[in-house]
Amino acid sequence: MLACPCQLLRLIVYYTTMAGRIDTPVASDAPARRGVYLLSHPRSASNLFQRMMEKQPGFQISKYKLHDSQASLTQLLKGRLSEWSDEEREALYDMFRAGFDKVQDELADARKNGNQLFMKDHTMFLSGPDKLFARTFDGDEVDPLVVYERNAPKSTQTNPTSMPDSLLLSMQPIFQIRHPVLMFPSMLRALIKVQGRARPRDLSVTPLLTLRYSRDLFDWYLNHGGEVKPKVIDADDIINDRAVVRQLCIETGMDPDAVQYEWEIREDKDPHQAIMRSTINASTCIIPGLVARGLDFEIEKVKWKAEFGEEDGEDLAMAVHDAMPDYNYLLTHRVLPGK
Repeated sequence: MLACPCQLLRLIVYYTTMAGRIDTPVASDAPARRGVYLLSHPRSASNLFQRMMEKQPGFQISKYKLHDSQASLTQLLKGRLSEWSDEEREALYDMFRAGFDKVQDELADARKNGNQLFMKDHTMFLSGPDKLFARTFDGDEVDPLVVYERNAPKSTQTNPTSMPDSLLLSMQPIFQIRHPVLMFPSMLRALIKVQGRARPRDLSVTPLLTLRYSRDLFDWYLNHGGEVKPKVIDADDIINDRAVVRQLCIETGMDPDAVQYEWEIREDKDPHQAIMRSTINASTCIIPGLVARGLDFEIEKVKWKAEFGEEDGEDLAMAVHDAMPDYNYLLTHRVLPGK
């Protein structure tokens, strides 16, 4: 484990001269703004960013309420959803509905407590089984999964996920990205630790090796969000540039002075989560050096072939290459200091 030079970092001046504490703004087209939605990707360092935001005043922290819908990934091995029985399909749909109910419970609890919600989900898990299978199997058409908010008029559905427009537009979206050259091999390593085996071409793995879900939802916000402007933050900036984190807080109505850069070591009892959060749980502050800046794709490709085998290393390199247009597109929209 790399040493964490927290004391040294205190001596480095990161902060800009911009205003400190601010009141949480409310978007004019969403008078009942309910919080911030961190829309991440597996292995994007989102656990780090959420740890940094845990002490935001006026916010409750929530994460992965839609995580049970990850079961849809393993079910891709059963083939087209249109060939399933109605009972089997509804059972899979019910897992997403249960997760959506948890989201609504969290929002209701935050409102009851007079707080906003800082909620995190991986963007792809906002899509129900019908959408996930349709992306995997061309022409796999089934009755769509539609969910509505409780005690609210039925919302239109124009966004690319299975979530109601009304809910998405009531949250301030932050898209967290990371360079695929780091994110994708890290995902494969984690899956191998959890499952015993995983290959880039596995049907349950390929949906994780794309940023298309994030880009599609980001573009929807640009076109339909009105004054709800999507923000993008890159993992390299979270690790290396406090000025960017500060600017993001200012732009999203969070307190830049409440960001924490030190914490206690933690332990996850759940073995799956222990693997996924091993780095952040073993740390007491940001670990410098875990960034993509300076890495060479061709050199990394050679390493992947040595680590995962010739075929899987080549497939992984292809996935990274194919994801770069989406990553670079989102990167051009990332928050910058003073922008």
